[in-house]
Amino acid sequence: MSDYEMVTLLHPRLDDEGVQKVSQWVQERISSLGGEVVAQTPWGRRTLAFPIAKQTEATYIQVDFRLDGNKIEELNRAMRFNEDILRQLAVRKHS
Repeated sequence: MSDYEMVTLLHPRLDDEGVQKVSQWVQERISSLGGEVVAQTPWGRRTLAFPIAKQTEATYIQVDFRLDGNKIEELNRAMRFNEDILRQLAVRKHS
């Protein structure tokens, strides 16, 4: 397993409860793929540098996790189908 860091941009229509639900959903996807969530850090709502799907703001969440490298694409695909997630980027941490 490799260590990854992922920043996820959530749709601004989500309230605190909605953000928590999507955050839990992401954690469950990682676990279902055999991974382990190490930490989760909410960054709050921020203005985007450029509009994404006609949105100018998003709620940012950073998730640190461990997962087999061949499962990352499967995680990204599942996240692309979630309409509450505007964008995500997972990068491998170097030790």
